[in-house]
Amino acid sequence: MDSPFSLARNQVFDDSEADVILQSSDNVEFRTYKSLLSLASPMFHGMFALPAPHKSDSTDEMRDGLPVVQMAEESTTLEKLLMFCHPAHAPTLNTLDEIKGVLATAKKYGMVGAEERAARFLRQFVVNEPLRVYCIAWNFQLEEEARLAARRLLASPLLPRRHVKELNYVPAIALHRLEEYHYSCQRTAKTVALAYGWINKEALIRFDAGLLCYSCTNGGDMTPVCNGHSISARSWWIDYMKAAAVALQERPCGATVKDPELLNNVFRKAAHCTLCRESVFTEMTEFCEIFAREVDRATELVNLELEEA
Repeated sequence: MDSPFSLARNQVFDDSEADVILQSSDNVEFRTYKSLLSLASPMFHGMFALPAPHKSDSTDEMRDGLPVVQMAEESTTLEKLLMFCHPAHAPTLNTLDEIKGVLATAKKYGMVGAEERAARFLRQFVVNEPLRVYCIAWNFQLEEEARLAARRLLASPLLPRRHVKELNYVPAIALHRLEEYHYSCQRTAKTVALAYGWINKEALIRFDAGLLCYSCTNGGDMTPVCNGHSISARSWWIDYMKAAAVALQERPCGATVKDPELLNNVFRKAAHCTLCRESVFTEMTEFCEIFAREVDRATELVNLELEEA
């Protein structure tokens, strides 16, 4: 049967020995193999397993002696999808829209392998587009990618939230779960900042004003720390921990406690003390690494619930 449309051939899938033609919605031919499609997709396997109709009775389209399968997908998506099914190709997905297109088509045709491989490309966008990745991962039930994106979102305040188009396609429960997770991480991170039991004695001793640093004593108050010990903590360190607790309520991740603004306040206060000014930069730089790891360790234990109620 001749086609009334102007057809183009895809340059990647134009094998002279192909035994089937897939035609995209924008009229591009993909000449490929039934065996590859059958292995990748149970839907195609069932289609090609059907006995071929007698030529005189068939209304199926044929072209160059090959059966033609009309596809609803555009050629750009179809090319990427077929690359995932073909052992000779290593496709790359360079935009989130490309990933969404391949994921949707792979899911439609039951191409589990292609869907899993396409999902991995989401991870390269987690740092710069975490909310978009979270929404896409929720829609395609990709738990690992959703958790990675939700964790990255801890580096920013929950609100105000920049609008992304993927928000139009997720249910309200998806945002509710994200907010629950963020709030739980806020509480956990704040506890780390205000309860010092996780700090070992060696790390704490550097912030003990003791009998040496009278100008930095915290009004003589003793601060309980680990294993029943108490120290006369330097006032600028106490102020830093309190400020960190406040900041962690907005951005509950380890990077928050290393924020230059927080640390610059510490350095300014410690600079007034002749004893502290010489060591505060090194001491706080080392301590912030320990502090950040503890915040991240604690929030990693917080569960993100991804099941719908």
